[in-house]
Amino acid sequence: MITIEDILRPEHVMLDFPPAATAGEITFSLEQCLKGDSRVLDWEGFLNSLRKSPSCLIHEAGLGISIPHTRTNNVSSMIMSAGRVKRGVFFPESDEPVHYIFVIGVPIARASDYLRIIGALTRTFRSPECEQMLRQATSAGEFLSILSRNENAL
Repeated sequence: MITIEDILRPEHVMLDFPPAATAGEITFSLEQCLKGDSRVLDWEGFLNSLRKSPSCLIHEAGLGISIPHTRTNNVSSMIMSAGRVKRGVFFPESDEPVHYIFVIGVPIARASDYLRIIGALTRTFRSPECEQMLRQATSAGEFLSILSRNENAL
């Protein structure tokens, strides 16, 4: 079974963005940190597919979570980047601020893994204690460790 720790690498976690950064700029930064990842077979194909796919917006416990994602054969295995925006950022399709963004690419044949990871993320943010720890994480490694521990506890 694939886990968050299998697909999210510390170098793909961004915890700080400039105060005036827009949703588009933040998403672009999270896309770009995946560039050069060996799991991306065709960068332009992956990016085009990602930008054509709708974002999934989830509101859990008053927190907005955006999940731009694509199912594509331009990746060899599932990949993910993550961003935290403490102040929140507004996406055009949401009336509430988004505090966490997860960009995900998944091979077409691995749709069930994608659904399991989305479920794990959703359950993570139902825990106010876990979200508070994620909000206070000071490093990418700490952020990833909190996600992984919580996923294993589910």
